[in-house]
Parts: sequence; structure tokens; C-alpha cells
Amino acid sequence: MPVKPIDLNKLRSAHSNLYETVVAISKKAKRIHEEERVELEEKLLPYKEMIRNPSSESESDRVFPEQIAISLEYETREKASHRAVAEFFDHKYDYILEKAAEPKAAKAGTDDEADGN
Repeated sequence: MPVKPIDLNKLRSAHSNLYETVVAISKKAKRIHEEERVELEEKLLPYKEMIRNPSSESESDRVFPEQIAISLEYETREKASHRAVAEFFDHKYDYILEKAAEPKAAKAGTDDEADGN
């Protein structure tokens, strides 16, 4: 599959932090990939059962054309990362940054550890 360049200025225009945008897109791509993997496993499950528990000796070595067609369909789909970027540019999802809680300042003059002095 050819490399698809992405305009970083377009990514930066939605949010100021490019790194956080890339992380959000990669998390979305991972979710898309997991959904597709689960869907593929569900579709191939009957064929796996037939291979594991063949009703005859010849069925254990058989290649199912339907199984190959299902696999080829998933291989020809657009990659999850490309779909996640396209959905981001189409404004189908967005992310909200959670503000990190500021650590409480330690009081001067109190020790958390007992020195024994």
C-alpha cells in the first residue's frame, strides 16, 4: 500500500498540540482495528470449527473458498490508520484533553520520612 502524506498544518489547526492529535488518531485507529478483527473472527468462526472438528478425513484438509473470500475482503479494506485520519479530517470525532491534576505542594518544614535524629 502506498504511503499517504498528511498535511501536518491541517492536523495542527484543530488543536495546538500536534503530538496529542497524533495520539488521539492512533487510539482511534486501534479501536477501528480491534472492531474489524472481532468482526473477522466472528465471520471465520464456522470455518475454524469445521477445521478443528472435521466430519470426515477429507474435510480437515479442505480449503473453503468462502473463507478465502472473507479474508481477501478484509485485506483489501483501507487501513485503520488511514480511516482514522480521514474521519478526523471529516470531523466525525474529536478528542478532549483532560487537564492533569496539579500535584499538591509539600509543606516546608515537614518531613514525610522519619530520620530518627
